[in-house]
Amino acid sequence: MILQIYLIYMKKIVPLILLAFLCIYYGCKKDQVLDCNQYSNDFTVDSTKISRKVIIIGIDGFRSDAMQQSICPFMYNLSLNNNVYYTPNHIVEGDTYSGPNWSSLLTGVHYDKHSVTDNSFVGSDYTQYPPFFNYIEKISSNINTASIVNWTPINEFTLPNSVDYAPQESINDSIVFEEVKELLINSNPLSPDILFIHFDELDATGHTYGFSPFIEEYKSTLNRIDSYVNGIFNIIENKRLDGEDWICFIVSDHGGVGTSHGDANNPKVNKTIFYAQHPTVEFKANYTSNQTDLAATILNFLGISNPEFDCKTDGISIIE
Repeated sequence: MILQIYLIYMKKIVPLILLAFLCIYYGCKKDQVLDCNQYSNDFTVDSTKISRKVIIIGIDGFRSDAMQQSICPFMYNLSLNNNVYYTPNHIVEGDTYSGPNWSSLLTGVHYDKHSVTDNSFVGSDYTQYPPFFNYIEKISSNINTASIVNWTPINEFTLPNSVDYAPQESINDSIVFEEVKELLINSNPLSPDILFIHFDELDATGHTYGFSPFIEEYKSTLNRIDSYVNGIFNIIENKRLDGEDWICFIVSDHGGVGTSHGDANNPKVNKTIFYAQHPTVEFKANYTSNQTDLAATILNFLGISNPEFDCKTDGISIIE
């Protein structure tokens, strides 16, 4: 009898405790967002850094152990340079869909904040947690921003109101490369100061044939993308010779096992590659980055400080 009374009591009290906890948690979360928003127009800008340039090369579905000299010789050799931050253990989101991970890379917050939990982008909260481009655009409309992607949901859902040029037509990786060259070399239709690029065919190959450095189709696709990255870096090096100050990132959203990347507990899925390269910038040593660090690093490199972003972000700059 006592046990029955106890069980009835627990059935009633536990939901109440849980409800109270959720109310407190989400109430505090909402209040924190409101507190952060009061700083939305409080910017400090380092005039010696704001004219710098940024390029982010996104490679979807990059499994870390495919970083081999025989598969991707340019990126492999780049990872050995002294002026590069590189890790094959970059931590992806616990929700290993592409949508949450590209959103976290671009906003600097985890998916529990931006609320993208799958590739539908339903429920996304980019109003409270906008992409880092928004903070740059608030500083100056003269800073040209662009995004060229194979996987169009990035430009359709995440960046449509955040960058100057974000075409939404479906294109393959080779056309992504050609359009990037057109932007960087011929300034058509603009000369980008901040450029995001997304290659998607490695992920598509993984889903079809398997995510593995032992699968020929995966290897050959990564080898081809490596040649695109090499070509882009050559253009950036020429721009550096002309006096432009560029930082280069290479990032990914997840790895993969078999033909999937749904096993969030598998290190071949939940860890991927991350690069930051600059001739003179010093990067953190013995630090393992995660998806939210990209946005913080970019704003730091550009000398942009904003208490709203600092209040909301889950990331830190990997610049020392």
